[in-house]
Amino acid sequence: MPDVNVVSYFFLVMLRAIAFIIAGPLFVFRGIPAIFKIGFGFTLALAVYPMIADSAPQLPAGALGYGLAAVSEVGVGLLLGFVITLMVSCVRIAGQFIDMQIGYSMSAMTDPMNNMQTTLVAQFLYLVGINVFLVLDGHHLVILGLIRSYQMVPLSAAAMSSGVAEQLMRTMSGTMVIALQIAAPVLAVLLICDLTLGFLSRTTPQINVFLTGFLVKIMVGLFTLTIVISYMGPIMQNIFNRLENDLFMLMRALM
Repeated sequence: MPDVNVVSYFFLVMLRAIAFIIAGPLFVFRGIPAIFKIGFGFTLALAVYPMIADSAPQLPAGALGYGLAAVSEVGVGLLLGFVITLMVSCVRIAGQFIDMQIGYSMSAMTDPMNNMQTTLVAQFLYLVGINVFLVLDGHHLVILGLIRSYQMVPLSAAAMSSGVAEQLMRTMSGTMVIALQIAAPVLAVLLICDLTLGFLSRTTPQINVFLTGFLVKIMVGLFTLTIVISYMGPIMQNIFNRLENDLFMLMRALM
């Protein structure tokens, strides 16, 4: 018969891992079966448990205390996964900025994988970003972040304080800053394009600036976007560095 304390401790480890996987960027798509997410979280918990078994904290006494600890572990896992998903999604936000200036925002479509409205360039950049994320071993960084969370935030020891909300606000604002930095080259070129078209409309009224400008902005915007995509590797590396720092600060706030 297995030790009841070992089983109870492992169950808390598994709850955080499963919640982390569900909210993470790699398994957030709706098409992935829930049983696969739970199975992967269980497998991940099996791999993590031997690393932290020696430093197991004292479990709460009673059913109520253990239930609150379980809810706390689910919350910690969802919070950490949400932060990683938010940082990776900054490329999607950058694409939405670009679509707004090019004119593709008028052709918003439904993303069946995430059940949300998105635009063409935003979805394209997000898929490219996810692929670069995997190529640069971002999934290893995600797993290491989960392992480190057990060391920095022991089971049933998380505390939701004002520092957590403050760190989340900083992460969200940092996401917007990175998104603007990614979209800045395309936005700058499109701004110059708008100024040029405005000058032409004043000097040559015979030109249909609305019709011509729409086509010109699409060609110029997509050409500039091809140049930006060639630097996607360094961009994702910058996101990784920011993500590692944000996760570390969030774990400190949870203590």
